[in-house]
Amino acid sequence: MKRALITGIAGQDGTYLSQFLLDRDYEVFGIINPNSSNKSDSTKKPLSSVIIHECDITDFESIEDILCDIKPDEIYHLASSVEPRVINNQELSIFDLNFTPGVHILNVVKNFLPNTKIYFAGSSLMFGETLDLFQSELTPMRPNTPYGIAKVALYNFMKMYREVYGVFACMGILYNHESPIRKEKFLPRKITKSAAKIKIGKQSELILGDLAISRDWSYAGDIVKSMFLMLDQTEPKDYVVGSGILHTPEDILNIAFNEVNLDWRQYVKTDRNLFRSVEYTKLCADTTKIRNDLQWNTSMTFKEIIVSMVKEDMRLEDQND
Repeated sequence: MKRALITGIAGQDGTYLSQFLLDRDYEVFGIINPNSSNKSDSTKKPLSSVIIHECDITDFESIEDILCDIKPDEIYHLASSVEPRVINNQELSIFDLNFTPGVHILNVVKNFLPNTKIYFAGSSLMFGETLDLFQSELTPMRPNTPYGIAKVALYNFMKMYREVYGVFACMGILYNHESPIRKEKFLPRKITKSAAKIKIGKQSELILGDLAISRDWSYAGDIVKSMFLMLDQTEPKDYVVGSGILHTPEDILNIAFNEVNLDWRQYVKTDRNLFRSVEYTKLCADTTKIRNDLQWNTSMTFKEIIVSMVKEDMRLEDQND
């Protein structure tokens, strides 16, 4: 029985990946920050079948103890501080949270676990102010947020460990991905939950930022499959992973509110205070490499993803009545 360790296991991707690996007879371990807002989610399935360790991911000694005790065959480093904005006086802390833990993991594997494979979750924000309409593994990276800069720094550090020390480590450069268990702080879930609440009269309006932005959105279940496929190879390679199609918040609004038979224009207002100072409007994945190399593909359309989220939000609202 293979052993897998997942950091950030209580998040959306960690939850989906846990179930994916459990279905393949893995023994799954997870790390949760004792102060994390996701901690309460660790009791729900499939995480109820996972062996959970509470640990500050930035604590090197604790990480070393856990990894050397478990001796996992695979490590999926998903934990991060998902903050795509530039926030005054928080640049260093955002950078540190998204860079240092990954370096700690690389160091432990290099010194004590030479047969362990590592997967790192990257981000499309690593490309930053790119001029390319579609981004591939060869697209120059020009990040301009602490989050994106930290991910690029970890990417380069990982490649050094791979080339110099022979560590099996790879990164999936992930574009936005959603599901019915996504947190409400992310735009698509905020919209679908609001559509459900407005439908049943619990909410009267929805205030959003820029409706003209565009994103490459795909299904979280497809994304975690790509993680597994990347570690299931004999040689570590990095891949861009997304849908390759751009959509806007208006697309989400149309699908979500149509699903509950409402016109979103009657309920949605925009607030310029919610517009970001640094915005990315054309980050779209070129997934040619992963489709050709690993035969990976998406299983759900954008519309199917949003509809599934609305249906789940309606179910939850009915359940809470």
